[in-house]
Amino acid sequence: MQLSALASVHFLIDMFASILPAILPAILKEFSLSLSRGGLVMAAMYITCNGVQPLAGRMRSGKRQPLLLHLGLILGAAICLLGVLPRADAAFSLMLLLAVVSGVGIAIVHPEGLRAVHRLKRIQPGISTAVFMAGGFLGYAGGGAISAYLVARFGFRGLYPLVLCPLIGIAMVILLRVRLAVEHGAGTPNQTRTARKSKSGRIDGLPFWLIMVMAMPAAISTTVLATLLPTALNELGFELTFGGLSMMVFGLGGAVGSFVWAALGRSRGELRCSVAALLLVIPFLVVYLAWIEHRAAVWILFGAGFCSVSAYILMITLSRYARGLTLGQRMGLIVGGTWAFAYLVFTALLRVAEQFGSDVLLKFSPLGYLASGLFGLAVMVKARNSAPKTAPLDQSATKT
Repeated sequence: MQLSALASVHFLIDMFASILPAILPAILKEFSLSLSRGGLVMAAMYITCNGVQPLAGRMRSGKRQPLLLHLGLILGAAICLLGVLPRADAAFSLMLLLAVVSGVGIAIVHPEGLRAVHRLKRIQPGISTAVFMAGGFLGYAGGGAISAYLVARFGFRGLYPLVLCPLIGIAMVILLRVRLAVEHGAGTPNQTRTARKSKSGRIDGLPFWLIMVMAMPAAISTTVLATLLPTALNELGFELTFGGLSMMVFGLGGAVGSFVWAALGRSRGELRCSVAALLLVIPFLVVYLAWIEHRAAVWILFGAGFCSVSAYILMITLSRYARGLTLGQRMGLIVGGTWAFAYLVFTALLRVAEQFGSDVLLKFSPLGYLASGLFGLAVMVKARNSAPKTAPLDQSATKT
């Protein structure tokens, strides 16, 4: 029940995170903004929500009460107040402010949510991480579809009822008495000096920075895809709601894939499966981009999400048992720092999208997954060759 509550909280907070990309075409039209300015609003939210996460991972590291979950849910809903902004020059500055406030709320929920998941000792780590992250990706997918429908049907005032959603998450966390994990000392398997390889193929104790480097190129490609896809589809003549539907299909594929790949990762090894997922997303994405002008191509996005989202979730599981930094810092960096860097790169690419069209950036998105997959393959080969083959780690030792 606590895991369900945490997945629901993740659903709600990531629902707010997906509103801006889904309704960006309506924002550009309603407030007379260029694509660069609209992209800066999105970048302000995402750089804030991801850049603040490493800091949030260090806050209250010795506390078990999930107070930041409550505060984050309330602040995250700020983006739903776009309708109150004036249709004048001041709108852009106020929109940036709403984006930053909402970004702070989104940021402080994620590390505490993952700390709470880490405390659920009776559930296998790969499965609990998959459930929690699936909730977020479902929220991102559903939020895009819901917000696009509400704005298309009722205008920006249609977002106002979503402000009440945080009360649901706060009530669940309080009633189910969710608490956070606290990591003591440096003698846990997370801080081992060498990687360990078991007979099942699992590799634990990898240096955390290797996982970060592996995740970054794929994160850039996912950022470009998830952020610009609704706008690119709108430029091709599709309605606003179709962009929201496309995001939902991508997120649904990720939600389903996270469970399948988590099960495979448990038996085959998370690193091996993450590399496989990163490389498999490339053919799905290439075929989709070749057929993007056809409405039926939207279903190919399910396969792209099935692999790309799952690869990222497996890397989060690897980060939980990597060596270097504390648990909260690792969670903050892999969940936040990775995407903050991706959105910094995305901000630099906005001029390219405005000059040549959003679809041009989308065509290069498979390259990020290729780079991450090849780097992960090199890490896997090096780790398997250098790590001593041992029996699987005692699971009781990992329950700190």
